[in-house]
Amino acid sequence: MLKNILFIAKKDFHYSLKEKTLLLWLFIMPLVFFGFIGSTTGGLAGGNSNEVTNVALWENKPGDVENIPLAKQIVYRLKQENLNVVVFNEVNDKEERKFHFENYTRRLWLPENMQQKLDNNEQIEVEYASKASGLTQDRDQFSIEKALYQTLGDILVVKKLTESNVELTFDDVNKLQRNINVDIQSAGEKQEIPSGFNQAVPGILVMFIMMIALSSGSLSLFLERQSGVLKRLAATPLTNREIILGKWLGKWFITILQLLYGMIMGWLLFKIHWGNHLIAIVIILLLWAAFNSALAVLLGSFAKSEGQVSAISTIGSLLLAALGGCWWPIEITPMWMQNVATFLPTGWIMDILHKLMYFGGQLQDISIQVIALLILTIIAMTTAFKKFKYA
Repeated sequence: MLKNILFIAKKDFHYSLKEKTLLLWLFIMPLVFFGFIGSTTGGLAGGNSNEVTNVALWENKPGDVENIPLAKQIVYRLKQENLNVVVFNEVNDKEERKFHFENYTRRLWLPENMQQKLDNNEQIEVEYASKASGLTQDRDQFSIEKALYQTLGDILVVKKLTESNVELTFDDVNKLQRNINVDIQSAGEKQEIPSGFNQAVPGILVMFIMMIALSSGSLSLFLERQSGVLKRLAATPLTNREIILGKWLGKWFITILQLLYGMIMGWLLFKIHWGNHLIAIVIILLLWAAFNSALAVLLGSFAKSEGQVSAISTIGSLLLAALGGCWWPIEITPMWMQNVATFLPTGWIMDILHKLMYFGGQLQDISIQVIALLILTIIAMTTAFKKFKYA
């Protein structure tokens, strides 16, 4: 029995590799998607918290930042928040330089006569504009607001001590000893949400395994059913179990090839570290490939046209990939989308990969998702056996 199953699987595997279109999607397109998606989604997770961000600051007159104590203190506090302040005015913005004020993603405008307004206890408004989005925008806005509130605190300290006949400047305030100290201790390794290639390579690989199985695998089975090849197989001494298992195993071999190629190329070309649970990740991805191979047999048995196969496999793969977190980190999406992902097999597999690769998770942390994926695979295999059609 095993010999017959392997014979059918090998023939099916070799026949599939003769298709030039399949070879393109197996070996070329994954690299294209890895590179494109990885390079365009590098900042979705907010980036490194230690990264220095450029902020363009517009001063009304050349030298305001250096000559006006309040403006100088604001710049000092911005730099304390790891913001690189680039000062612009009417003179230097017109000079030949690499960037002009309008070219910067983040920009601040200091109001006119701000020192006089401070001395007269008038409200001072600092204008901020940003082209950033998502968590990056939230982080930058928080840092700028924090710097401004710290400056406000410095003003209060100066005024309070001045009332006590103590002459104090902002430079003196910056040197004062802090009365409140925050004891910071590590609560464990920091968990960075994967972005860029760290997100794209595993996510796109999961999508391609599903897409290759459902499109190429189900289409080849449909064409064999339409041309009568399956009828002729049914007329041989081979049993139904051997034929179905052989066809399923042949599709599985294709997805395994996709899996191994994607993991190796991700490691060599995009420097992906597959984590400390490499064997577990490979086994789980093999289970994912087995599930999609069973779906391919099922779709190939029910499809009534090539167009139907293409539509279901393509739309279904793209939709499940998007909602399950293959294109972007599901952790940065709205809560409703994160809730949807918990009911999708793509959401399960991406949650497993993120936990094992990036969040320091252990095998017991993914047990529920693995069991759910295993149950779904068994259901898909059982249904594929019962509903398999030769014609």
